[in-house]
Amino acid sequence: MTRALAGLLLAGFLAQDPAPQIIPGDPTPKSWPISGPAAIEDGAELGLRARRVERRWDPNLSRFIETLSDQAYLRAVVTVKNKWFDGTLSAGAPGRYGISLATDDAVLYTERAALGPIEPLFTRSIADINTLEEIKKKGSEFLEEVERLAERRGGTPQEREDYTKRVNAVEGKLRELEGETDLTGTVHVLRDVLFQIRNAQVWGEGPGPKQAANDPPRTRKKLFMDDALTIESLRKTLAKIDEIISAEIKVSTTLILERLIAQARKDDRRREAARAAARAASKLAEAAPNPDPTLGPILDRAASPTTDPDEVRTQLRVLAQPHLVP
Repeated sequence: MTRALAGLLLAGFLAQDPAPQIIPGDPTPKSWPISGPAAIEDGAELGLRARRVERRWDPNLSRFIETLSDQAYLRAVVTVKNKWFDGTLSAGAPGRYGISLATDDAVLYTERAALGPIEPLFTRSIADINTLEEIKKKGSEFLEEVERLAERRGGTPQEREDYTKRVNAVEGKLRELEGETDLTGTVHVLRDVLFQIRNAQVWGEGPGPKQAANDPPRTRKKLFMDDALTIESLRKTLAKIDEIISAEIKVSTTLILERLIAQARKDDRRREAARAAARAASKLAEAAPNPDPTLGPILDRAASPTTDPDEVRTQLRVLAQPHLVP
């Protein structure tokens, strides 16, 4: 990136990105302190709400769509004092959240913030990659089983019970992972695949009569809940998991770090916490199935105490944007 282009990007980014108002405190295993300004009369009670940022993979665009969760959210009631509030949210899954502060009648402001212990999140995500890879392998094995059952034109009730238990166990791992990792887009791709696998329409037909040489070709009924899906199309989805994981690591690390650096402001302790998170993010980037050579150097810059924080925030955002649907 040329110095002139970097300058233009920095100017444009800062012009549309006001300084964060939300100030997260030091998280504990059970609670997340949070504070900020509140331009309203003292003594007023306000609703503080934090909705987790989640991602969905768009297979047509090969990009992520970010949304605010309707299920993973945290709430608290806070009281204004000297145009300021101090509140505490129950601990949730670390990551980015859409924060809103509102009266009963109107929203005072909204913004996105990084909440929770981020350095441990990135460190733990290396193990999450291994879990996702194992589930991808299980999905491929299940598809082979579906194919065999379809060729047999059915299976016994006991086979169905055993099959369903095994698929449910893998889905259970994904549900647990969803509440811990920030790689939510990858988790949802695998959950969608396993939903189709668990509900594969391969039961109850029983073995058909042997096909004679002069019989017309048999038409196999649709195998999955989504009629457009086939065994081959689901295999292609699983084959893209490495690409999806790697892209999501890039989006997750860059956008969380951008918020951490912005929230740190000139607080030396918070700046060092952001740099520690950047060091953990760099190790996570190296563990990606398809490491991106452009990501590591920017994460290393975010970890350096000599880097200009505004400049590196812009670079982090620039890296993430090509992987997101606007």
